[in-house]
Amino acid sequence: MNFRTLDLNLLRVFDAVMSEGSLTRAAEVLAITQPAASHALKRLHAAVGEPLFIRSAFGMKPTPRAEALWPQVREALAS
Repeated sequence: MNFRTLDLNLLRVFDAVMSEGSLTRAAEVLAITQPAASHALKRLHAAVGEPLFIRSAFGMKPTPRAEALWPQVREALAS
C-alpha cells in the first residue's frame, strides 16, 4: 500500500470503524452517511488488496491485517 497516493479520508474511516466496531456508528462519528463510509471501506480494500473487515452479527470484525495496520494508521493520523 502506498500511503503517498492514498486518500487520507479513507484512513479516517478505517480508524473510526476500528474504534467503533460498527460502520453505522463510525459514519455517525465522522458525520457522513453509512453508504459513504461503506464506499470508503471498499476503496480502502481495493488499495490494500485484501479485506480489512468481516461483517458479523455484532458489527465489523477486523481481520488480522487490519489489526496490524491500525497502530500505523493511528500514528499517521496523529502526525
